[in-house]
Amino acid sequence: MNFYKKLLEIMNLSDEQYNLLTKKISFDDIEDPLNFQNIDTASERIKNAINNHEKIMIYGDYDCDGICSVSILVKTFKMLNYEVGYYIPSRYKDGYGINEKMVDLIHSKGYKLIITVDNGVSQYEALKKAKEYGIDVILTDHHEILHDIPDCYCIVHPFLKNKDNMPQCGAYVSFMLSIKLLDRIDNYLLSLASLATISDMMPLIHHNRNLVRLALEVIPQERFPQFLILLDNRFEDEKSLSFVLAPKINALGRVKEDNSVNKVVKYFVSNSEKEIVDLANVINSINDERKRITLDAFNSLNIDTIDNIIVTYIPNLKEGLIGLVAARILNQYSRPCIVFSKSENGLLKGSGRSLDGFSLAESFHKLDSLIEVYGGHALAGGLSIKEENLGIFTKEINKLCENVVIKEKEKKIIEMDQDDFNFDNCMLIKNLSPYGEGFDEPYLSYEIKSSNISLIGVNKQHAKGFINEKCSFIHFNIDKELLNKEYIKLIGRLEIDQYRGNKCVTFNVTEIK
Repeated sequence: MNFYKKLLEIMNLSDEQYNLLTKKISFDDIEDPLNFQNIDTASERIKNAINNHEKIMIYGDYDCDGICSVSILVKTFKMLNYEVGYYIPSRYKDGYGINEKMVDLIHSKGYKLIITVDNGVSQYEALKKAKEYGIDVILTDHHEILHDIPDCYCIVHPFLKNKDNMPQCGAYVSFMLSIKLLDRIDNYLLSLASLATISDMMPLIHHNRNLVRLALEVIPQERFPQFLILLDNRFEDEKSLSFVLAPKINALGRVKEDNSVNKVVKYFVSNSEKEIVDLANVINSINDERKRITLDAFNSLNIDTIDNIIVTYIPNLKEGLIGLVAARILNQYSRPCIVFSKSENGLLKGSGRSLDGFSLAESFHKLDSLIEVYGGHALAGGLSIKEENLGIFTKEINKLCENVVIKEKEKKIIEMDQDDFNFDNCMLIKNLSPYGEGFDEPYLSYEIKSSNISLIGVNKQHAKGFINEKCSFIHFNIDKELLNKEYIKLIGRLEIDQYRGNKCVTFNVTEIK
């Protein structure tokens, strides 16, 4: 079977579907903002506010999606030559979403219109207070509407559309509103919405996919400094956004307890090259601190792998970092886990990660008598418990995990022939990008004689060799015991390397069996 057919088979695609997914697209393929109910109403209210010189406040969230959402609208207003206020709350001092205390402050400063982004659908009391003050609230959000819609001027939401209801991030909604206000699509705002779509793990299908595909063309063409500086001037594909840029944008909200996360909005909306560079240095520094703290916390753990679910307690770990440690434990041990840290009022705050087969949301529901508050879904969730309940909670959730069949996410793996490793086949895979939530990039596997592997590096800890004359392979930190076998199986992905204008294909090996 030729490689193209292998690729279609593993991705469960027909020829027609492959051609549809890889066809050239344009701005005409971007969703019409009028699909969103109430976007006309929101736009008219904003235009009236501008005409009447009303003070407008944009209120966001401290993660990458919330930051991009605020940045999109602040930049939109700058393009309209209208200054607005904005605020990203501190995870530690303000908590999630707009609250009554912040509404009091916003009112005291004379604001007449609030636009919530990436929050609002569950902030009933805050929006009620805003109405009492005579402040109109345009609610833009994407989180699940669990109960009634809060009393507000209007709501713009991806599940309140005329057609094509689907999960879309907060920044996507902000981007739709920007198109309506500017009466055009702006490349930079499109790129911010794409970053948030990837960071918030939205399914890369339909409108989300078109958005990200266009951004992947636009970013290297436009070379936006806010993107390239934090990427060290090396933009490759969607992985640059998900694995390099998004964690840096999230770092301030996770590490800093004050409101310095607002500096990231300033970074995204600034036109000053010096200010952008200075703020990039701050962001990089905080991200380095985030990585150090997370790694130190992980290395300090004494994991008991006898348990069905790993539950651990790190008293002094910042709340914004417990989820990152949980994710690292999951990746290392392939087992559900919950990491707790000390919160306030004698409570412990926890963040959990799981695999198919064990639902955290269901487990939390069954143990709600031991839990103060919880939320999330099957594979990720958060909760708060009393410190004295930690022991019994650990015991009971391990009971729930007994006899459960945990399934690691199944990889799509294509068995390769030696001649399959070439530039053309690499491009067949690349043309299907962007890959992400709901559309995973396939892995490739190839069996090779261990005698064909060379060890490189100061301590001979890395493996290198050639598949054929057109493709080399590289694997970092190899388990040298594997080389005792006559044959080993390499699993990884093809990448295109450019050196002095020449392109070559490299097989980046992520796993050896």
